[in-house]
Amino acid sequence: MQLTSTIALLGLLLTAPSAVLAHEGHADGHWSADLLLTGWTADPATLVPILIATIWYAAGAVRARREGRSEAVPPGRCLAFAGGITVLIIALQSPIDTLSEDLFSVHMVQHLLLMLAAPPLLVWSDCPLTFLRALPPGVRKAIGRYWAGSNLNRVYNALMHPLVVWASFCGAFVFWHSPGPYQWALDSNPVHIAEHLCFFLTSLAFWSIVLSRPGERRRLQHGPTLLFVVSTAVLSGLPGALMIFSPRPLYPGHAAGVARWGLTLMQDQQLAGLIMWIPAGAAYVLASAFIFLRWLSDAELRATRAARRGLPVILVLALSGLLLCGCGQDDPTPIANFNGDPHRGAALIQQYGCGGCHTIPNVAHANANVGPPLQRIGTRTYIAGVLNNSPENMALWIENPQKILPGNAMPALGISQKDSRDITAFLYGLK
Repeated sequence: MQLTSTIALLGLLLTAPSAVLAHEGHADGHWSADLLLTGWTADPATLVPILIATIWYAAGAVRARREGRSEAVPPGRCLAFAGGITVLIIALQSPIDTLSEDLFSVHMVQHLLLMLAAPPLLVWSDCPLTFLRALPPGVRKAIGRYWAGSNLNRVYNALMHPLVVWASFCGAFVFWHSPGPYQWALDSNPVHIAEHLCFFLTSLAFWSIVLSRPGERRRLQHGPTLLFVVSTAVLSGLPGALMIFSPRPLYPGHAAGVARWGLTLMQDQQLAGLIMWIPAGAAYVLASAFIFLRWLSDAELRATRAARRGLPVILVLALSGLLLCGCGQDDPTPIANFNGDPHRGAALIQQYGCGGCHTIPNVAHANANVGPPLQRIGTRTYIAGVLNNSPENMALWIENPQKILPGNAMPALGISQKDSRDITAFLYGLK
């Protein structure tokens, strides 16, 4: 916030003629210090709501700590709220507000503070829930029940639809920075107040869509949110481009003001366009980076959860595959149209140690319970849950289970094609 205003004032100093330094007789160059001391205002219409909001938020944070729920309003949120309130005071009560009457460029700084600095901080501070925590528990419950059962909830959700929010935010930005509406607000204080409220409220809605804390349900997924921000940045940059490249002044209402500061309307207008491009563009870039990093973090978290949920399934599939490694039968019989020696297969099962994982009928020491028992394996429908149970498929699985299902727990024991067919001839005879 302070960086934005500093850029604007520095730009004024760099682009203004030497007459600026002699403004109102301050030829020694100390006019800026005087302005910083005398340019502050104390408008009750602004300060009273800010004071009420601050006391209300503080009460919610204190009550949360008394109720043993200090984690509900952590220090980071309190700092965000304090930062948002500070930005509002700077935008509306500091010399920025005083200078904005004369200079269109400083007026743009004020607008950016009201749209791109204060609202995201206040959204991150979680004002509504903290305000609600300031109330007694019974009142909170009553408000919650009323909200859930009233039409206000449905109206709010409709107004907070991403398309509605995007249209209102971009529409307000473009409309109020058009020459006609801007001059209208400049000539009428009530309209000017309505303009600022329009900026602030639509921005709160916009940043509520963009920003979300970990674990919070998003109204818009990360990919669409990136498009949401980028499209807003492009559309919001159009007025700035128009200010810079316009061949004539578009905002003549500041003619007297810029003259007092030794500037021309075109200089002031072009500086305003640069302010709307550079600081505003930086804010959208930071928002896009935040969304992208959160997208990566959430994707990693989902992958971890999916791996944990899928682990039992993988184990079942793997153990099913291990079943096919060690098997025996009571009365091995040849399989029609399949070349394999079941008697040799029984000996190979012992040789490869398949009994170390499975219980296999009539195979010595094959009584392990690491994997499922292989009784009647020849009657099962699937092999490891992925292959139809046939002699050919069983032989392929035994020969190289990792080729069939990469990453499963069935080890590749280096069994040759001939050995796998002999083992299959034995296993498939278990009916």
